[in-house]
Amino acid sequence: MTLTQNYDSVLGLLRAGALEQAEKEYFRLSLNEVEGNEDILALGGRILKNKALESSGETRRALALEAGRKYDFAYGETGGTYTGINTAALYLVGGEIDHARALAVEILGKIRDQTPRPGEDAYYQMATVAEANLILGDLGEAQHCLADAVQLDPHNFAAHATTLRQFEMLLDAMDRDKSWLDVLRPPAAAHFAGHIFGLSDGLRPLDRPHLYALERSLEDLTAHEKIGFAYGALAAGSDILIAEQLLREGIDLHLVQPCPDALFIKTSVAPFGHDWITRFEACKEQAASVRYISKDDMATDDLRTAFASEIAMGLASLHAQTLATEAIQLLVWDSQIPQAEAGTARDAILWKKSKRRQIVIPYHAQRQETTPSLEKRKRKQRRGLKAMLFADVRGFGALGDSMVPVFMDTVLTPLADRLKAFGHKVKFLNTWGDGLFVVFSSVEEAAEAAIEMQNCFHACDLTAAGLPDFLALRIGGHYGPVHEKTDPFLGGVGYFGHEVSYAARIEPLTVPGSIYVSEAFACALAVNASQKYRSESVGQMMPRKGQAPLNLFSLRKL
Repeated sequence: MTLTQNYDSVLGLLRAGALEQAEKEYFRLSLNEVEGNEDILALGGRILKNKALESSGETRRALALEAGRKYDFAYGETGGTYTGINTAALYLVGGEIDHARALAVEILGKIRDQTPRPGEDAYYQMATVAEANLILGDLGEAQHCLADAVQLDPHNFAAHATTLRQFEMLLDAMDRDKSWLDVLRPPAAAHFAGHIFGLSDGLRPLDRPHLYALERSLEDLTAHEKIGFAYGALAAGSDILIAEQLLREGIDLHLVQPCPDALFIKTSVAPFGHDWITRFEACKEQAASVRYISKDDMATDDLRTAFASEIAMGLASLHAQTLATEAIQLLVWDSQIPQAEAGTARDAILWKKSKRRQIVIPYHAQRQETTPSLEKRKRKQRRGLKAMLFADVRGFGALGDSMVPVFMDTVLTPLADRLKAFGHKVKFLNTWGDGLFVVFSSVEEAAEAAIEMQNCFHACDLTAAGLPDFLALRIGGHYGPVHEKTDPFLGGVGYFGHEVSYAARIEPLTVPGSIYVSEAFACALAVNASQKYRSESVGQMMPRKGQAPLNLFSLRKL
Protein backbone atom coordinates (compact mmCIF):
# COMPACT_ATOMS: atom_id res chain seq x y z
CA MET A 1 0.00 0.00 0.00
CA THR A 2 1.04 3.60 -0.52
CA LEU A 3 1.86 5.96 2.34
CA THR A 4 -1.51 7.67 1.91
CA GLN A 5 -3.33 4.33 2.03
CA ASN A 6 -1.45 3.34 5.19
CA TYR A 7 -2.41 6.65 6.78
CA ASP A 8 -6.06 6.25 5.74
CA SER A 9 -6.07 2.69 7.11
CA VAL A 10 -4.89 3.77 10.57
CA LEU A 11 -7.17 6.81 10.53
CA GLY A 12 -10.09 4.50 9.72
CA LEU A 13 -9.25 2.33 12.72
CA LEU A 14 -9.02 5.43 14.89
CA ARG A 15 -12.40 6.72 13.74
CA ALA A 16 -13.85 3.25 14.33
CA GLY A 17 -12.82 3.45 17.97
CA ALA A 18 -10.31 0.58 17.65
CA LEU A 19 -7.58 2.54 19.44
CA GLU A 20 -5.41 -0.43 20.37
CA GLN A 21 -5.51 -1.79 16.82
CA ALA A 22 -4.84 1.68 15.38
CA GLU A 23 -1.77 2.05 17.58
CA LYS A 24 -0.48 -1.39 16.57
CA GLU A 25 -0.89 -0.59 12.86
CA TYR A 26 0.66 2.87 13.31
CA PHE A 27 3.91 1.25 14.43
CA ARG A 28 3.68 -1.83 12.20
CA LEU A 29 3.37 0.36 9.11
CA SER A 30 6.25 2.55 10.37
CA LEU A 31 4.16 5.69 10.18
CA ASN A 32 6.04 6.91 13.26
CA GLU A 33 9.16 7.17 11.06
CA VAL A 34 7.62 9.39 8.36
CA GLU A 35 9.07 12.89 7.97
CA GLY A 36 7.74 16.11 6.48
CA ASN A 37 4.02 15.22 6.29
CA GLU A 38 2.06 17.20 8.90
CA ASP A 39 -1.00 14.92 8.93
CA ILE A 40 1.02 11.71 9.32
CA LEU A 41 3.38 13.25 11.86
CA ALA A 42 0.34 14.29 13.91
CA LEU A 43 -1.27 10.85 13.75
CA GLY A 44 0.58 9.48 16.78
CA GLY A 45 -0.57 12.49 18.78
CA ARG A 46 -4.11 12.01 17.53
CA ILE A 47 -4.17 8.42 18.78
CA LEU A 48 -2.97 9.50 22.22
CA LYS A 49 -5.41 12.43 22.26
CA ASN A 50 -8.31 10.01 21.67
CA LYS A 51 -7.05 7.87 24.53
CA ALA A 52 -6.85 10.95 26.74
CA LEU A 53 -10.42 11.96 25.93
CA GLU A 54 -11.63 8.50 26.97
CA SER A 55 -9.84 8.85 30.31
CA SER A 56 -10.16 11.15 33.29
CA GLY A 57 -8.15 12.64 36.14
CA GLU A 58 -4.41 12.06 36.25
CA THR A 59 -4.56 9.48 33.44
CA ARG A 60 -6.12 12.05 31.10
CA ARG A 61 -3.49 14.64 32.00
CA ALA A 62 -0.61 12.21 31.45
CA LEU A 63 -1.94 11.03 28.08
CA ALA A 64 -2.68 14.61 26.99
CA LEU A 65 0.88 15.60 27.81
CA GLU A 66 2.25 12.65 25.84
CA ALA A 67 -0.04 13.52 22.91
CA GLY A 68 1.11 17.14 23.15
CA ARG A 69 4.72 16.07 22.77
CA LYS A 70 3.83 14.08 19.63
CA TYR A 71 2.06 17.11 18.15
CA ASP A 72 4.97 19.30 19.24
CA PHE A 73 7.37 17.16 17.22
CA ALA A 74 5.11 17.48 14.17
CA TYR A 75 4.89 21.24 14.72
CA GLY A 76 8.66 21.52 14.97
CA GLU A 77 9.07 19.60 11.72
CA THR A 78 6.43 21.45 9.68
CA GLY A 79 5.59 24.71 11.48
CA GLY A 80 1.90 24.13 10.71
CA THR A 81 -0.65 26.03 12.76
CA TYR A 82 -2.89 22.91 12.94
CA THR A 83 -0.28 20.90 14.85
CA GLY A 84 0.82 24.03 16.70
CA ILE A 85 -2.57 24.85 18.21
CA ASN A 86 -3.18 21.20 19.08
CA THR A 87 0.18 21.10 20.83
CA ALA A 88 -0.75 24.15 22.88
CA ALA A 89 -4.20 22.75 23.73
CA LEU A 90 -2.86 19.38 24.86
CA TYR A 91 -0.07 20.94 26.92
CA LEU A 92 -2.74 22.97 28.71
CA VAL A 93 -4.83 19.84 29.40
CA GLY A 94 -1.63 18.12 30.53
CA GLY A 95 -0.87 20.89 33.01
CA GLU A 96 2.03 22.65 31.25
CA ILE A 97 0.19 25.98 31.13
CA ASP A 98 3.19 28.29 30.59
CA HIS A 99 4.40 26.18 27.68
CA ALA A 100 0.88 26.13 26.22
CA ARG A 101 0.52 29.90 26.42
CA ALA A 102 3.93 30.55 24.87
CA LEU A 103 2.90 28.41 21.90
CA ALA A 104 -0.46 30.20 21.67
CA VAL A 105 1.32 33.55 21.33
CA GLU A 106 3.55 32.04 18.65
CA ILE A 107 0.55 30.71 16.71
CA LEU A 108 -1.17 34.11 16.79
CA GLY A 109 1.97 35.63 15.30
CA LYS A 110 2.03 33.09 12.46
CA ILE A 111 -1.65 33.60 11.63
CA ARG A 112 -1.25 37.37 11.18
CA ASP A 113 0.83 36.66 8.07
CA GLN A 114 -1.69 34.29 6.49
CA THR A 115 -4.49 35.09 4.04
CA PRO A 116 -7.05 32.26 4.07
CA ARG A 117 -9.46 31.38 1.30
CA PRO A 118 -13.12 32.26 2.00
CA GLY A 119 -15.25 29.58 3.63
CA GLU A 120 -13.72 26.69 5.52
CA ASP A 121 -10.14 27.99 5.48
CA ALA A 122 -11.25 31.35 6.87
CA TYR A 123 -13.35 29.57 9.50
CA TYR A 124 -10.49 27.42 10.75
CA GLN A 125 -8.08 30.34 10.85
CA MET A 126 -10.44 32.43 13.00
CA ALA A 127 -11.32 29.39 15.15
CA THR A 128 -7.57 28.91 15.75
CA VAL A 129 -7.30 32.57 16.82
CA ALA A 130 -10.21 31.99 19.21
CA GLU A 131 -8.59 28.84 20.62
CA ALA A 132 -5.25 30.60 21.12
CA ASN A 133 -6.98 33.41 23.03
CA LEU A 134 -8.80 30.87 25.18
CA ILE A 135 -5.49 29.18 26.04
CA LEU A 136 -4.12 32.62 26.95
CA GLY A 137 -7.03 33.10 29.33
CA ASP A 138 -8.76 35.87 27.38
CA LEU A 139 -12.27 34.44 27.48
CA GLY A 140 -13.95 37.55 26.08
CA GLU A 141 -11.74 37.66 22.99
CA ALA A 142 -12.14 33.90 22.52
CA GLN A 143 -15.93 34.25 22.53
CA HIS A 144 -15.82 37.15 20.08
CA CYS A 145 -13.45 35.38 17.66
CA LEU A 146 -15.36 32.10 17.77
CA ALA A 147 -18.60 33.92 16.95
CA ASP A 148 -16.80 35.58 14.01
CA ALA A 149 -15.51 32.20 12.87
CA VAL A 150 -19.03 30.75 12.71
CA GLN A 151 -20.17 33.70 10.60
CA LEU A 152 -17.35 33.08 8.11
CA ASP A 153 -18.74 29.60 7.28
CA PRO A 154 -22.20 29.55 8.87
CA HIS A 155 -23.50 26.24 7.52
CA ASN A 156 -20.38 24.12 8.06
CA PHE A 157 -21.91 22.44 11.09
CA ALA A 158 -19.43 19.53 11.12
CA ALA A 159 -16.50 21.94 11.43
CA HIS A 160 -18.32 23.88 14.17
CA ALA A 161 -18.89 20.65 16.09
CA THR A 162 -15.17 19.73 15.96
CA THR A 163 -14.23 23.14 17.33
CA LEU A 164 -16.88 23.03 20.06
CA ARG A 165 -15.56 19.69 21.31
CA GLN A 166 -12.03 21.11 21.42
CA PHE A 167 -13.27 24.12 23.39
CA GLU A 168 -15.18 21.87 25.79
CA MET A 169 -11.97 19.91 26.45
CA LEU A 170 -10.07 23.12 27.19
CA LEU A 171 -12.77 24.68 29.34
CA ASP A 172 -13.02 21.47 31.37
CA ALA A 173 -9.26 21.54 31.93
CA MET A 174 -9.45 25.23 32.94
CA ASP A 175 -12.50 24.59 35.16
CA ARG A 176 -14.37 27.37 33.36
CA ASP A 177 -18.05 27.73 32.44
CA LYS A 178 -19.02 26.12 29.11
CA SER A 179 -22.58 27.43 28.82
CA TRP A 180 -21.56 30.34 26.56
CA LEU A 181 -20.82 27.81 23.81
CA ASP A 182 -24.53 26.98 23.54
CA VAL A 183 -25.43 30.04 21.43
CA LEU A 184 -22.80 28.99 18.87
CA ARG A 185 -23.98 25.41 18.53
CA PRO A 186 -25.56 24.18 15.29
CA PRO A 187 -29.38 24.05 15.18
CA ALA A 188 -31.05 21.40 17.33
CA ALA A 189 -32.23 18.03 16.03
CA ALA A 190 -35.82 17.22 16.97
CA HIS A 191 -37.98 14.14 17.20
CA PHE A 192 -41.63 14.95 16.55
CA ALA A 193 -44.85 13.02 17.17
CA GLY A 194 -48.45 13.58 18.14
CA HIS A 195 -51.99 12.27 18.21
CA ILE A 196 -53.75 11.12 15.07
CA PHE A 197 -56.99 12.98 14.44
CA GLY A 198 -59.45 13.79 11.69
CA LEU A 199 -62.32 16.20 11.09
CA SER A 200 -65.05 13.63 10.46
CA ASP A 201 -67.59 12.34 12.95
CA GLY A 202 -66.38 9.32 14.90
CA LEU A 203 -62.74 9.72 13.90
CA ARG A 204 -61.16 11.69 16.72
CA PRO A 205 -62.54 15.07 15.66
CA LEU A 206 -60.74 18.30 16.48
CA ASP A 207 -62.95 21.38 16.17
CA ARG A 208 -61.81 24.46 14.27
CA PRO A 209 -60.91 26.62 17.31
CA HIS A 210 -58.69 23.88 18.77
CA LEU A 211 -57.12 23.21 15.37
CA TYR A 212 -56.39 26.92 14.92
CA ALA A 213 -54.84 27.10 18.41
CA LEU A 214 -52.68 24.07 17.65
CA GLU A 215 -51.41 25.59 14.42
CA ARG A 216 -50.57 28.92 16.13
CA SER A 217 -48.72 27.07 18.91
CA LEU A 218 -46.61 25.27 16.32
CA GLU A 219 -45.81 28.55 14.58
CA ASP A 220 -44.74 30.16 17.86
CA LEU A 221 -42.59 27.18 18.77
CA THR A 222 -40.66 26.99 15.50
CA ALA A 223 -40.16 30.76 15.57
CA HIS A 224 -38.50 30.65 18.99
CA GLU A 225 -36.69 27.29 18.89
CA LYS A 226 -33.49 26.93 16.87
CA ILE A 227 -34.33 23.66 15.08
CA GLY A 228 -32.49 22.58 11.96
CA PHE A 229 -33.38 18.92 11.56
CA ALA A 230 -36.49 16.90 12.46
CA TYR A 231 -37.26 13.17 12.50
CA GLY A 232 -40.65 11.46 12.71
CA ALA A 233 -43.45 9.68 10.88
CA LEU A 234 -46.25 11.24 8.85
CA ALA A 235 -49.61 10.04 10.16
CA ALA A 236 -52.80 12.07 9.78
CA GLY A 237 -53.32 14.89 12.25
CA SER A 238 -50.51 16.10 14.48
CA ASP A 239 -47.62 14.52 12.55
CA ILE A 240 -48.58 16.19 9.29
CA LEU A 241 -49.36 19.52 10.97
CA ILE A 242 -45.93 19.54 12.60
CA ALA A 243 -44.20 18.49 9.37
CA GLU A 244 -45.93 21.23 7.38
CA GLN A 245 -44.82 23.88 9.87
CA LEU A 246 -41.25 22.57 9.92
CA LEU A 247 -41.11 22.73 6.12
CA ARG A 248 -42.45 26.29 6.11
CA GLU A 249 -39.55 27.23 8.37
CA GLY A 250 -37.02 25.62 6.03
CA ILE A 251 -36.14 22.87 8.53
CA ASP A 252 -34.79 19.58 7.13
CA LEU A 253 -37.53 16.96 7.42
CA HIS A 254 -36.43 13.32 7.75
CA LEU A 255 -39.27 10.80 7.63
CA VAL A 256 -39.07 7.48 9.46
CA GLN A 257 -42.00 5.36 8.30
CA PRO A 258 -42.85 1.99 9.89
CA CYS A 259 -43.99 0.39 6.60
CA PRO A 260 -44.40 1.09 2.86
CA ASP A 261 -46.50 4.10 1.85
CA ALA A 262 -49.51 2.20 0.52
CA LEU A 263 -49.99 0.29 3.77
CA PHE A 264 -49.23 3.30 5.95
CA ILE A 265 -51.70 5.51 4.09
CA LYS A 266 -54.34 2.78 4.35
CA THR A 267 -54.00 2.44 8.13
CA SER A 268 -52.81 5.82 9.42
CA VAL A 269 -53.79 8.49 6.89
CA ALA A 270 -56.80 7.72 4.67
CA PRO A 271 -59.28 6.74 7.43
CA PHE A 272 -59.09 10.27 8.86
CA GLY A 273 -60.08 12.15 5.70
CA HIS A 274 -59.01 12.15 2.06
CA ASP A 275 -57.38 15.59 2.40
CA TRP A 276 -54.70 14.07 4.63
CA ILE A 277 -53.47 11.91 1.73
CA THR A 278 -52.74 14.98 -0.37
CA ARG A 279 -50.96 16.63 2.53
CA PHE A 280 -48.99 13.43 3.22
CA GLU A 281 -47.75 13.33 -0.38
CA ALA A 282 -46.83 17.05 -0.31
CA CYS A 283 -44.75 16.65 2.87
CA LYS A 284 -43.04 13.51 1.60
CA GLU A 285 -42.15 15.28 -1.65
CA GLN A 286 -40.32 18.01 0.29
CA ALA A 287 -38.63 15.71 2.82
CA ALA A 288 -34.83 15.64 2.96
CA SER A 289 -34.90 11.85 3.40
CA VAL A 290 -37.34 8.96 3.85
CA ARG A 291 -36.55 5.72 5.71
CA TYR A 292 -38.78 2.65 5.76
CA ILE A 293 -38.27 0.51 8.84
CA SER A 294 -39.86 -2.44 7.08
CA LYS A 295 -40.51 -3.11 3.40
CA ASP A 296 -43.01 -5.88 4.14
CA ASP A 297 -46.61 -5.37 3.10
CA MET A 298 -48.00 -7.36 6.03
CA ALA A 299 -50.36 -5.48 8.33
CA THR A 300 -48.52 -3.10 10.63
CA ASP A 301 -48.71 -3.52 14.39
CA ASP A 302 -47.70 -1.80 17.63
CA LEU A 303 -44.28 -3.48 17.63
CA ARG A 304 -43.34 -2.07 14.23
CA THR A 305 -44.79 1.35 15.07
CA ALA A 306 -42.89 1.49 18.38
CA PHE A 307 -39.69 0.37 16.63
CA ALA A 308 -40.03 3.13 14.01
CA SER A 309 -40.52 5.74 16.74
CA GLU A 310 -37.46 4.50 18.61
CA ILE A 311 -35.39 4.76 15.42
CA ALA A 312 -36.65 8.31 14.78
CA MET A 313 -35.79 9.35 18.34
CA GLY A 314 -32.37 7.75 17.99
CA LEU A 315 -31.66 9.44 14.66
CA ALA A 316 -32.41 12.84 16.19
CA SER A 317 -30.15 12.03 19.14
CA LEU A 318 -27.29 10.75 16.94
CA HIS A 319 -27.49 13.77 14.64
CA ALA A 320 -27.31 16.08 17.63
CA GLN A 321 -24.33 14.12 18.97
CA THR A 322 -22.51 14.40 15.64
CA LEU A 323 -23.03 18.16 15.54
CA ALA A 324 -22.32 18.73 19.26
CA THR A 325 -25.74 20.28 19.65
CA GLU A 326 -29.04 19.60 21.44
CA ALA A 327 -31.63 16.92 20.75
CA ILE A 328 -35.20 17.85 21.68
CA GLN A 329 -38.61 16.24 21.40
CA LEU A 330 -41.64 18.08 20.04
CA LEU A 331 -44.99 16.49 20.94
CA VAL A 332 -48.65 17.26 20.41
CA TRP A 333 -49.97 15.29 23.38
CA ASP A 334 -52.89 15.16 25.80
CA SER A 335 -50.55 14.00 28.64
CA GLN A 336 -52.61 10.86 29.17
CA ILE A 337 -50.80 7.54 29.74
CA PRO A 338 -52.90 4.77 28.17
CA GLN A 339 -51.96 1.11 28.33
CA ALA A 340 -50.50 0.95 24.85
CA GLU A 341 -47.34 -0.54 23.37
CA ALA A 342 -46.97 2.29 20.84
CA GLY A 343 -48.04 5.87 20.39
CA THR A 344 -47.35 9.40 21.57
CA ALA A 345 -47.45 8.52 25.28
CA ARG A 346 -44.83 5.78 24.88
CA ASP A 347 -42.61 8.17 22.88
CA ALA A 348 -42.96 10.78 25.62
CA ILE A 349 -42.03 8.36 28.41
CA LEU A 350 -39.05 6.92 26.53
CA TRP A 351 -37.66 10.36 25.67
CA LYS A 352 -38.11 11.65 29.21
CA LYS A 353 -35.97 8.78 30.51
CA SER A 354 -33.10 10.05 28.35
CA LYS A 355 -33.23 13.36 30.30
CA ARG A 356 -33.30 15.41 27.12
CA ARG A 357 -35.53 18.44 26.71
CA GLN A 358 -39.16 17.83 25.79
CA ILE A 359 -41.65 20.38 24.48
CA VAL A 360 -45.33 19.46 24.75
CA ILE A 361 -48.10 21.32 22.94
CA PRO A 362 -51.39 20.37 24.64
CA TYR A 363 -53.81 18.38 22.55
CA HIS A 364 -57.52 18.89 23.25
CA ALA A 365 -59.73 16.27 21.63
CA GLN A 366 -63.48 16.17 22.19
CA ARG A 367 -63.42 12.40 22.45
CA GLN A 368 -60.85 9.65 22.16
CA GLU A 369 -62.20 6.61 20.36
CA THR A 370 -60.40 3.52 19.20
CA THR A 371 -59.84 3.92 15.49
CA PRO A 372 -60.18 1.21 12.85
CA SER A 373 -56.44 1.33 12.15
CA LEU A 374 -55.55 0.72 15.77
CA GLU A 375 -57.99 -2.16 16.13
CA LYS A 376 -56.15 -4.05 13.41
CA ARG A 377 -52.77 -3.73 15.11
CA LYS A 378 -52.84 -7.15 16.75
CA ARG A 379 -49.86 -9.44 16.72
CA LYS A 380 -50.57 -12.70 14.96
CA GLN A 381 -47.16 -14.14 15.73
CA ARG A 382 -44.84 -14.06 18.72
CA ARG A 383 -42.35 -11.32 17.91
CA GLY A 384 -40.19 -9.08 20.02
CA LEU A 385 -37.50 -6.42 19.82
CA LYS A 386 -34.13 -8.00 20.55
CA ALA A 387 -30.47 -6.98 20.48
CA MET A 388 -28.15 -9.45 18.73
CA LEU A 389 -24.38 -9.88 18.71
CA PHE A 390 -22.32 -11.89 16.22
CA ALA A 391 -18.61 -12.32 16.97
CA ASP A 392 -15.54 -14.14 15.72
CA VAL A 393 -11.75 -13.97 15.98
CA ARG A 394 -9.82 -12.68 12.96
CA GLY A 395 -6.96 -15.09 12.21
CA PHE A 396 -8.48 -18.20 13.80
CA GLY A 397 -8.51 -20.01 10.45
CA ALA A 398 -4.73 -19.60 10.17
CA LEU A 399 -4.03 -21.49 13.40
CA GLY A 400 -2.46 -24.91 13.15
CA ASP A 401 -4.47 -27.80 14.55
CA SER A 402 -2.10 -28.11 17.53
CA MET A 403 -2.92 -24.52 18.54
CA VAL A 404 -6.69 -25.02 18.68
CA PRO A 405 -6.74 -26.43 22.26
CA VAL A 406 -4.46 -23.56 23.37
CA PHE A 407 -6.80 -21.07 21.71
CA MET A 408 -9.79 -22.59 23.44
CA ASP A 409 -8.14 -22.42 26.86
CA THR A 410 -6.61 -18.97 26.39
CA VAL A 411 -9.40 -17.19 24.50
CA LEU A 412 -12.70 -19.06 24.31
CA THR A 413 -12.87 -20.19 27.95
CA PRO A 414 -12.40 -16.67 29.40
CA LEU A 415 -14.94 -15.31 26.90
CA ALA A 416 -17.44 -18.00 27.90
CA ASP A 417 -16.91 -17.23 31.59
CA ARG A 418 -17.46 -13.53 30.94
CA LEU A 419 -20.76 -14.20 29.15
CA LYS A 420 -21.93 -16.63 31.85
CA ALA A 421 -21.76 -13.72 34.29
CA PHE A 422 -24.69 -12.12 32.42
CA GLY A 423 -26.95 -14.97 33.54
CA HIS A 424 -30.61 -14.67 32.49
CA LYS A 425 -29.86 -11.55 30.45
CA VAL A 426 -28.59 -13.87 27.73
CA LYS A 427 -31.76 -15.04 25.98
CA PHE A 428 -30.01 -17.24 23.44
CA LEU A 429 -26.45 -18.33 22.71
CA ASN A 430 -25.01 -20.42 19.91
CA THR A 431 -21.39 -21.12 18.91
CA TRP A 432 -19.47 -22.71 16.04
CA GLY A 433 -15.68 -22.82 16.17
CA ASP A 434 -14.64 -19.27 17.02
CA GLY A 435 -18.07 -17.91 16.02
CA LEU A 436 -20.67 -16.68 18.48
CA PHE A 437 -24.33 -15.58 18.27
CA VAL A 438 -25.89 -14.04 21.40
CA VAL A 439 -29.34 -12.49 21.91
CA PHE A 440 -30.34 -9.97 24.60
CA SER A 441 -33.60 -8.21 25.42
CA SER A 442 -32.07 -4.71 25.37
CA VAL A 443 -29.34 -2.86 23.52
CA GLU A 444 -27.86 -1.72 26.83
CA GLU A 445 -27.31 -5.33 27.90
CA ALA A 446 -25.87 -6.21 24.49
CA ALA A 447 -23.56 -3.18 24.52
CA GLU A 448 -22.30 -4.08 27.99
CA ALA A 449 -21.64 -7.65 26.88
CA ALA A 450 -19.81 -6.55 23.72
CA ILE A 451 -17.55 -4.18 25.69
CA GLU A 452 -16.88 -6.89 28.31
CA MET A 453 -15.99 -9.40 25.60
CA GLN A 454 -13.52 -7.02 23.96
CA ASN A 455 -11.96 -6.19 27.32
CA CYS A 456 -11.69 -9.89 28.07
CA PHE A 457 -9.98 -10.59 24.75
CA HIS A 458 -7.52 -7.71 25.25
CA ALA A 459 -6.63 -9.19 28.65
CA CYS A 460 -5.70 -12.56 27.08
CA ASP A 461 -1.91 -12.97 26.98
CA LEU A 462 -1.57 -14.33 23.44
CA THR A 463 2.22 -14.14 23.39
CA ALA A 464 2.63 -16.10 26.63
CA ALA A 465 0.35 -18.81 25.23
CA GLY A 466 2.33 -18.98 22.00
CA LEU A 467 -0.56 -17.61 19.93
CA PRO A 468 0.05 -15.11 17.10
CA ASP A 469 -0.55 -11.45 17.96
CA PHE A 470 -2.56 -10.88 14.77
CA LEU A 471 -5.56 -12.54 16.41
CA ALA A 472 -8.28 -9.95 17.09
CA LEU A 473 -11.91 -10.16 18.18
CA ARG A 474 -14.54 -8.44 16.07
CA ILE A 475 -18.14 -8.00 17.18
CA GLY A 476 -21.18 -6.87 15.20
CA GLY A 477 -24.45 -5.80 16.82
CA HIS A 478 -28.00 -5.20 15.59
CA TYR A 479 -31.43 -4.47 17.07
CA GLY A 480 -34.85 -5.18 15.63
CA PRO A 481 -38.05 -7.25 15.65
CA VAL A 482 -37.46 -10.99 15.45
CA HIS A 483 -39.61 -14.12 15.58
CA GLU A 484 -39.30 -16.23 18.72
CA LYS A 485 -39.97 -19.83 17.69
CA THR A 486 -39.06 -23.29 18.87
CA ASP A 487 -35.97 -24.39 16.95
CA PRO A 488 -36.95 -27.74 15.34
CA PHE A 489 -33.33 -28.96 15.55
CA LEU A 490 -32.32 -27.79 19.02
CA GLY A 491 -35.73 -28.03 20.66
CA GLY A 492 -35.40 -24.77 22.59
CA VAL A 493 -36.48 -21.22 21.76
CA GLY A 494 -34.65 -19.71 18.79
CA TYR A 495 -34.69 -16.35 17.02
CA PHE A 496 -35.42 -16.05 13.33
CA GLY A 497 -36.22 -13.54 10.62
CA HIS A 498 -34.80 -10.86 8.38
CA GLU A 499 -33.22 -8.94 11.26
CA VAL A 500 -31.15 -11.96 12.32
CA SER A 501 -29.79 -12.27 8.77
CA TYR A 502 -29.09 -8.54 8.77
CA ALA A 503 -27.19 -8.84 12.07
CA ALA A 504 -25.00 -11.60 10.65
CA ARG A 505 -23.82 -9.33 7.82
CA ILE A 506 -22.25 -6.77 10.18
CA GLU A 507 -19.54 -8.82 11.89
CA PRO A 508 -17.55 -9.65 8.70
CA LEU A 509 -17.34 -5.89 7.98
CA THR A 510 -16.14 -5.00 11.46
CA VAL A 511 -12.58 -3.78 11.93
CA PRO A 512 -10.76 -6.42 14.04
CA GLY A 513 -10.43 -5.24 17.62
CA SER A 514 -13.58 -3.12 17.50
CA ILE A 515 -17.38 -3.31 17.78
CA TYR A 516 -19.61 -2.22 14.91
CA VAL A 517 -23.35 -1.87 15.31
CA SER A 518 -26.22 -1.14 12.94
CA GLU A 519 -28.01 2.18 12.74
CA ALA A 520 -30.98 0.65 14.55
CA PHE A 521 -28.75 -0.51 17.42
CA ALA A 522 -27.04 2.90 17.59
CA CYS A 523 -30.41 4.67 17.62
CA ALA A 524 -31.86 2.52 20.40
CA LEU A 525 -28.68 2.96 22.45
CA ALA A 526 -28.75 6.74 21.97
CA VAL A 527 -32.29 6.81 23.38
CA ASN A 528 -31.88 4.27 26.18
CA ALA A 529 -28.27 4.55 27.37
CA SER A 530 -26.65 7.70 25.95
CA GLN A 531 -24.90 8.44 29.26
CA LYS A 532 -23.04 5.11 29.21
CA TYR A 533 -22.25 4.37 25.56
CA ARG A 534 -21.59 6.24 22.35
CA SER A 535 -21.96 5.10 18.76
CA GLU A 536 -20.02 7.01 16.12
CA SER A 537 -20.65 6.65 12.40
CA VAL A 538 -18.06 4.82 10.30
CA GLY A 539 -20.11 5.39 7.14
CA GLN A 540 -21.67 2.98 4.68
CA MET A 541 -20.00 -0.37 4.12
CA MET A 542 -20.70 -2.90 1.40
CA PRO A 543 -21.43 -6.46 2.60
CA ARG A 544 -20.64 -9.55 0.59
CA LYS A 545 -22.67 -11.01 -2.28
CA GLY A 546 -23.73 -7.64 -3.69
CA GLN A 547 -26.15 -6.83 -0.88
CA ALA A 548 -27.22 -3.27 -0.07
CA PRO A 549 -24.69 -1.13 1.84
CA LEU A 550 -25.00 -1.02 5.62
CA ASN A 551 -24.89 2.16 7.70
CA LEU A 552 -22.56 1.18 10.54
CA PHE A 553 -21.39 2.73 13.81
CA SER A 554 -18.47 2.08 16.12
CA LEU A 555 -19.52 1.36 19.71
CA ARG A 556 -17.52 2.52 22.72
CA LYS A 557 -18.12 3.01 26.42
CA LEU A 558 -18.04 6.51 27.91
